[in-house]
Amino acid sequence: MLFVNLNAEIGKHQAALADAMYKLLGENFVFIEFGSKGRQNGDFKDDTKGIDFYANRPYILKMHSSEENERLAKDLIFKADAIRTGGEPINLISQRLVEGKLTFRSSERVFRGPFWKDLFRSYNVYKLYHRYANPNYRVLCHSAYLANDLNIFEKSYFNRCYKFAYFTDIPEINIENIINSRSSNKVIIVWCARFIGLKHPEMPLKLAQKLIDSNRMNFEIRMIGADTTPLWHKINKEIKDKDLNGYVTLMGGMPNVEVLDNMRQSHIFIFTSNHKEGWGAVLNEAMGAGCACAASHEIGSVPFLLKDKENGLIFKSCSDESLYEKVAFLYDNPAIRKKFSLNAYKTITTEWSADNAAKRLVQLSESILAGEEITFEEGPCSKAYPIKPNDLLA
Repeated sequence: MLFVNLNAEIGKHQAALADAMYKLLGENFVFIEFGSKGRQNGDFKDDTKGIDFYANRPYILKMHSSEENERLAKDLIFKADAIRTGGEPINLISQRLVEGKLTFRSSERVFRGPFWKDLFRSYNVYKLYHRYANPNYRVLCHSAYLANDLNIFEKSYFNRCYKFAYFTDIPEINIENIINSRSSNKVIIVWCARFIGLKHPEMPLKLAQKLIDSNRMNFEIRMIGADTTPLWHKINKEIKDKDLNGYVTLMGGMPNVEVLDNMRQSHIFIFTSNHKEGWGAVLNEAMGAGCACAASHEIGSVPFLLKDKENGLIFKSCSDESLYEKVAFLYDNPAIRKKFSLNAYKTITTEWSADNAAKRLVQLSESILAGEEITFEEGPCSKAYPIKPNDLLA
């Protein structure tokens, strides 16, 4: 089976899965970068913080680096037995869609609010999905809420949406040693994001005050993120004005390896974004570092990766009280905290690993092509159906 992955660039959210696909399929796997001609020189420094995603990846084909590559890429896109795509100009795949060739569209949720409030986006989604709907046009959901969005095309995509993810590279660690090496004198809580509105960086400060007011004072909240936005400076001022310096530390921006190191030192990870967070790969990383996670129910990755009270806790989005209740519970119960940490690491390194996702995607593709579709009960490539967000809340 020839499998083509079509994406703008390889990047940190694509590389782990692509590597796993190449391990399985060898030369029968090709990753085609369709990025604009001005971005085909391998310099994605702004996007990848200088990480070289091209070393030792012979499966990458830069579509616009030459006329020959462009011709070859278009030929592969049409001839491939199956492709996974996302964000491409629709004309690149329109012919294979017209002919009913197996095509998986990867996407985060397409509506960040009621679809009728964004008529332009609604029209584009209609053109992208409904115009070419056919039994072999399938959807890999990079958000638990994408199936809800596509429910407006129920006849087209109901039963053809699958749970999927962005997969980050998760280093293998001795999780027991990592957990046991953490400070026993202070509960370390980590938050990691850009300081912008949808990430709600004000929530850790309110959490800190609530913990102090409840006499849970043996903690430190470490907030990781660059000081490049007005909101960072506002948060910095609030920390000083509210005398939280001993409890909340702004760590600044840092390379990913240092982010992971901070996560491994931390007992709890809090993820405070709202419904505008498409996936949220930082949750993959926090689970891979063995953090006990407390995450907002509206984040795209949360309903797929977290099982409440099994490998983490889910709180009501934008609710300071709900976040506090979850974190206070983790603060008071170190044994349960450790259980969640172990289960989170197991989840992200087994069921929701890039290797397992690649294996299942290949199996699913081969079974569909053979006319006998395989079914997975949970995890990557299991069926995704519309969910009721409030059902996630205990």
